[in-house]
Amino acid sequence: MVASPPSDRPALRLRLGELTFPLDEEKTVIGRSRSCDIRLREDSVSRLHAAFVWRDARLVLEDLGSSNGTFLNGARVLEPRDVAAGDVVRFGALRADLELREDATGSGAGPAPRAARRDLSSEVEATRPAGFGWRLLAAALDAVMFALGTAIPFAPLLVTLLAERYLLAADALPPSPQLKSMLAGACLTLWLVYAFFYFVHGWAQRGGSPAHRLLGLRLVDWRRRIPIGYSRALLRLAAGVVTLLTLGLGFLLVPFRRDRKALHDLLAGTMVVHRAGRLGPPRPTA
Repeated sequence: MVASPPSDRPALRLRLGELTFPLDEEKTVIGRSRSCDIRLREDSVSRLHAAFVWRDARLVLEDLGSSNGTFLNGARVLEPRDVAAGDVVRFGALRADLELREDATGSGAGPAPRAARRDLSSEVEATRPAGFGWRLLAAALDAVMFALGTAIPFAPLLVTLLAERYLLAADALPPSPQLKSMLAGACLTLWLVYAFFYFVHGWAQRGGSPAHRLLGLRLVDWRRRIPIGYSRALLRLAAGVVTLLTLGLGFLLVPFRRDRKALHDLLAGTMVVHRAGRLGPPRPTA
């Protein structure tokens, strides 16, 4: 059970998506590091991003030298700032709210279990949908990067075939068809694992594919939350197959929709947006 805060302190909690965390400790550190009290697995959050510190009866928000900034009610935190219930805080691209706790004992508002902290789903600050050019560039870059990476899981099979073709002596016995079939099956399994981590895991837990993150884009769900989780990522994969079956015509919805959603985004309830800016709050959607 969480200890009750001193009577002269307001009972506050931090809401991140559907999870809430009591701010009763003298210092609560937020960041990507495993050592943080509240861990946020998002690329725009630094390892040690920010901290809430109690000073007598005042709760103070401090930025810990983060790369993408800590913002309080839209203004960047450059020095310690007092906070109160109703304030909106942004850590990089993730939005959080300060609330009064319903009680001071932690019932119904205690810290999430450690498994939930590791898979924390938080609200992303509203940002502009990525346009057709950015989406097309990301798709092309992913295709190139994924194709280049494909050589790694199939490397053992390629080395075996090249050795058989160019290195084995004429009178040497080549690898048996059974051995080559087993090797091909093992390589295919490794490729499927690689494809899963490249796309599904990237969408589910990292906020997008490698190309998305490289270009400063984020994949969010219909509630604008990241990470979107494995169930929605798998749904997006199935929806992507539907887009491919349209010979890519489903992707051409992007320039004609205000929310810039392709067919697979509509089917999976996802959206690709620009990451929040480094030096200030994001520009509003036109």
